[in-house]
Amino acid sequence: MSIDRTDYLLNLDEILGPKMSRKLPGFAKRFLARRLHLKQINDCIMKAEHYAGVGFFDEALDYIDITYSTRGTENIDLSKKYIFACNHPLGGPEALIIGSIFRKIYGEGFIVPSNEILYNMKPLQEFFVPVSIVQGKQKKSIGESFSRMFESGRQVLVFPAGACAKKIKGHIIEMPWKKMFVTQARRYERDVVPVHISGHNSRWYFFLSWLSRTLGLKINIGMLYLVDELFNQKGQEFVITFGEPVSYTTFDKTKTDLQWADEIKNKVKLLSRDNGCTPNM
Repeated sequence: MSIDRTDYLLNLDEILGPKMSRKLPGFAKRFLARRLHLKQINDCIMKAEHYAGVGFFDEALDYIDITYSTRGTENIDLSKKYIFACNHPLGGPEALIIGSIFRKIYGEGFIVPSNEILYNMKPLQEFFVPVSIVQGKQKKSIGESFSRMFESGRQVLVFPAGACAKKIKGHIIEMPWKKMFVTQARRYERDVVPVHISGHNSRWYFFLSWLSRTLGLKINIGMLYLVDELFNQKGQEFVITFGEPVSYTTFDKTKTDLQWADEIKNKVKLLSRDNGCTPNM
């Protein structure tokens, strides 16, 4: 059965699910539709030449008017399966940019964990593994889908911070990295490539993140504005830097996996040098 372009259009009721859709009043749905930019995303799908699949990464970037440059791609051995470990400054653009870069290098042979909001972009779902944005649910969501991801023959990119960078005491800070990618690198014998991407979110996003922490909320209110943040990057150019691969055999018992994760995080931070972007986390 052939799939029509309109089958990829985003529908708020599908995103919310039947239970939540029934509960929310009309004004709340209209608010969410605006925050998620459903009209613009669907317009992009209707205008795109490649309205689904790997080609849509470039279509989306062109529609929003986001550009990028790369450094260090010569460090990548095309014959190897890697885990690419990346900082997480934004929450939307980096996934689209990485998808565009990997398309040029690997074709369709890659996969990226994403927040639930980005995962609902139907044209790109086959390249995303959804990770819950609600605290306490992440372990349940990782499970079997993450195991299959690392077992596959595809290249894997992860954001070990698990959340976008936050502004704390006036400084934009990458959140502490989780150890999962170190454990899986050793288990599946995949070398790790450190990756740095420039950029940062708006003051409004950082305020909402601060408010969420202050109120002790389980969900970051700013996440509702991540698509806003994506479209607010119109006209911006990002710099993506690939470091030298770190062999999985490096991750021995001289340090804990959490300490190894922190060491890779520090390597990523060093990659920001001389990229001409401010701030760099």
